Amino acid sequence: MKHAADTLVKPSTSFVELVKDRLKEILSSQGSIKEILVYIQQTNGKMIRPTLVKLMFDLCGGEDQSVVLDVASGIELIHMASLIHDDIVDQSDTRRTFLTVQKRFGVSAAVLSGDYLFAKAFNLLAVHNLEQVMAVMTEVITQMCSGEIQQLLDPVVSEADYWNYIYQKTACLIEAACRVGALIAEVQDVRSIDLASKFGLALGYAYQLIDDLLDYSADQERIGKPIGNDFMRGIWTLPIIRGVDQGVITPNWREELSFAQARKLLDQHGIFVEIKKEVEFYVQQARTLLLAFPDKPARQHLLKLAEFIGRRSY
Repeated sequence: MKHAADTLVKPSTSFVELVKDRLKEILSSQGSIKEILVYIQQTNGKMIRPTLVKLMFDLCGGEDQSVVLDVASGIELIHMASLIHDDIVDQSDTRRTFLTVQKRFGVSAAVLSGDYLFAKAFNLLAVHNLEQVMAVMTEVITQMCSGEIQQLLDPVVSEADYWNYIYQKTACLIEAACRVGALIAEVQDVRSIDLASKFGLALGYAYQLIDDLLDYSADQERIGKPIGNDFMRGIWTLPIIRGVDQGVITPNWREELSFAQARKLLDQHGIFVEIKKEVEFYVQQARTLLLAFPDKPARQHLLKLAEFIGRRSY
């Protein structure tokens, strides 16, 4: 039976559709790049980041709908660009059942397409002269790039390094989506902006922990990408790190175990349950932070979105 939280909560279907329409407008082009841009838009995901921008904007009393639409679209463009570049680095063939851009059009075209999306995102933000938002997003991209370079040259093997890496990989962008939603609402209370950031950070950690669990337990057809990919590439995500630290598997796990064997051992020794409890901790932290805000429809949507992120199966 599908859990209620498996249905993604949006601020309204109309806003998500507005973001998609805005992206079509922004990414309208001629020439060879047109085919790539159309293809990229076919693989749009759950739209969690633009949804967070809108909901936090509404929660903080924002009024300028044209600004929130462009900022939400800009953040989605940054997310899309980062996924294209991640797929190149990871040499991934598929994403959400589609061929990745680098597999479909080649690595060089994919690199340039990702750069194009970044440029479009900042052009969109610059139109509104949003200096604070620009500062937040440039710092986010710096963090994301720094994390991926660090992972390439000195891959994570310890838990301390893991938390830093997932902040840079995932949590910082989700944190930023919530922060800029509050900023563009022009809220005067600095504490509200700080709470919005902390809410996004807690969600970001929960989101990536679930991602790492899904790589060991998900239905491959449902999530739209191969499971066991991190294991096959020798990546030390939290299930492996905890398994090694607790003596469930050895540091030479990649040479000694198949994916099925590692998954069975980690499951039998409660590693997955342990990490799921950690997800629940971050989701509860996010929900508690939200209670400091006024009781508005946007707050209820954010509470449900936090539940979705904690229980998602794709």
